[in-house]
Amino acid sequence: MTHPLFSSARATVAVAAIAILLPALGGCASTQHRLGSPTVANATPALPDIYASPSDVPTANVVRTGRYQLVPLAPTSGQRDLLAQAVSIDLPQSMHLTVRDGLEHVLRDSGLRLCPRQAQAGFFSESLPAVHRELGPTTLSDALQVLAGPAWQLHVNLADRTVCFSRRSQAAIATTRTPAAPNDGSVVSARE
Repeated sequence: MTHPLFSSARATVAVAAIAILLPALGGCASTQHRLGSPTVANATPALPDIYASPSDVPTANVVRTGRYQLVPLAPTSGQRDLLAQAVSIDLPQSMHLTVRDGLEHVLRDSGLRLCPRQAQAGFFSESLPAVHRELGPTTLSDALQVLAGPAWQLHVNLADRTVCFSRRSQAAIATTRTPAAPNDGSVVSARE
């Protein structure tokens, strides 16, 4: 049988715990009541609701490839449009390369090739400028146009998967040039 002193001590501890917990629980309930319906009634739910039930959430075409990684089941822009694929050029400075060599290097593994008449030795036989030996990352379209220069206009035949260039007129070349930077000695920084 338990001693009466121990049972009264337990009762005292239980009453004290209840006395402490009741105001705390009452405060939480009143806070929830004050924050409840008036603010929710005027607000709109955030979309998409990531905690909505699975039947309410629209399904996306993705596949899980890792614990935290989802990959969309759609082709990239570079896969849909070959000229939009990202490319980088890093050619050695020590080699003597022509513009045609640079164009063929960029087109390698792109799914496109130079037109047969421009792949011949006479076309684009000028030396590749040193500034064009390192280019990108950029799109294939931009890289081809930079390498060919402003005197040439890019044309693509997607049926044959060929890339061709045609000479621009002198008037068109003059209007495609970028304006020169002001030569007043001022330097503009990227922070301004």
